[in-house]
Amino acid sequence: MAQPPAWTPPPKPGLIPLAPMTLGVMLGASFRVLRRNPRPVVGFSLVIHAVLAIITILVSAVFAANALSKYFTDVSAGAFTTEDLSNLLVAYVGSFVSAAFTYGGEAILQGIITQEVARGTLGEKLPLSALWGRSRGRILVLVGWAAAEIGAIFLVAVVLIGAFALLASTGGSAGVAIGVLILVLGILAALVLGIWIGTRLSLVPSALILERLPLGKAIRRSWGLVRGYFWRTFGIQLLVSVMIGIAASIAITPFTLIIGVIVGISHPTGADTAGAAFASTYTLTQIVTTIVSSLIATITAIISTSVTALIYIDLRIRKEGLDLALMRFVDARQAGNADVPDPYLPTSNPT
Repeated sequence: MAQPPAWTPPPKPGLIPLAPMTLGVMLGASFRVLRRNPRPVVGFSLVIHAVLAIITILVSAVFAANALSKYFTDVSAGAFTTEDLSNLLVAYVGSFVSAAFTYGGEAILQGIITQEVARGTLGEKLPLSALWGRSRGRILVLVGWAAAEIGAIFLVAVVLIGAFALLASTGGSAGVAIGVLILVLGILAALVLGIWIGTRLSLVPSALILERLPLGKAIRRSWGLVRGYFWRTFGIQLLVSVMIGIAASIAITPFTLIIGVIVGISHPTGADTAGAAFASTYTLTQIVTTIVSSLIATITAIISTSVTALIYIDLRIRKEGLDLALMRFVDARQAGNADVPDPYLPTSNPT
């Protein structure tokens, strides 16, 4: 009686086995991205986050520190005025400007890392110039998508805060109570809706970069790929976010505590006005935490983006048999055929 053929593992020409992936495979591959091709990956991430750190520090110095120092000086003196509300608003605008630059920079990095994961899956190790060339024409679309995301968040925040302010200013104590209730319920509803929509659309950047789809089609593409795998996609992304968040908090907490002690010694009670003390505390803490956070984000951004790209590849393997197209591409390249089409380009009947 003939023996059945022995089981053989799926081929692994590069970063991952060409088969549906487990959580362990995804996590292991996301860390391998760091050391497999470090110059274009870690080096580019470091440059992006260094630029973002400089912008954040400058924006904080221009907007937040001065405005908040005036705000806290008046509050401590019991002379809260309408101007203090304007100063507080200026501080929030500064935070929004800083967040906008961060979203844009992360979008650019996301395009390069996604290309690195995709080419690494095929066993290719490309320099930054080649990865950038493959992303040419898609980076601005990615930045536009990031701008749309932060714009949506800002719009929701404006609506909720505006509703609270309107009720609080016109309804007396009852209006304040109703406004707080609406604000809390609105935040909870926005959080749940944001998680649901965000998970459904989390693969938009991968579709934009690897399939080179227009934004509208990329949105429908991401929605279709996640369909039937929502909880798996959400669970993996949540787990990675929690892991990264805990690691980042552990790394940055000692620096924050040390800075707090130094500022406390430098500005003892009564040695300075509340506003000046706060401004110096805020500025110094912001500089140190921004630098340390940028160094940490250099690594965490690569891991989180890699996991998202791997989820995209995994779902296409599970739903479309992308692993077969990847194998054919690798075999053709090994046979010397340089004209084989890119296996990541959209199929005739995408999900």
